[in-house]
Amino acid sequence: CIIYPLTGLQKNRFKNFLVINTLHTIAGEAVGLLLGSISPSTEVALAFFPPVLILNIIFDGKNISEENTPRGLRWVNKVGLIRWGFEGMAINEFEGLEFDTTGPRRGPVAKTGTEALARFGLDGKTLDQVFKAQSLIIGIGWVLSYFGLSLTREKFM
Repeated sequence: CIIYPLTGLQKNRFKNFLVINTLHTIAGEAVGLLLGSISPSTEVALAFFPPVLILNIIFDGKNISEENTPRGLRWVNKVGLIRWGFEGMAINEFEGLEFDTTGPRRGPVAKTGTEALARFGLDGKTLDQVFKAQSLIIGIGWVLSYFGLSLTREKFM
């Protein structure tokens, strides 16, 4: 709440900013809960986390495009926590912006927020898609966590 106005972000988008951050946080917790529920021990759960995080970073759609992702790993892009958090924040901030393009230029200049989003490959994307994707990650993570805990319940009794 303090950083948002200090960084000069759009004043009328603060509510969406909070929703995106909240969903992103809960989605991350759901994935952590899932990893913990299917792991036989704390050490195994902690060992699972770095590879999951690295896959999310590599296949977030910015480092390796979806077209260049190996077929067996294309699902990672769809459930990537980092991808949906970044897309939500970018769409929230850039939609409706007009940039001042006067002055000296170095390289290509985006005149609108829509052009900037297109350069990131986010043209045509909406916040509703981001909210739906993060909600699905949360729901599926919780359901799979329940089943994971159900399968390991005897160990914890």
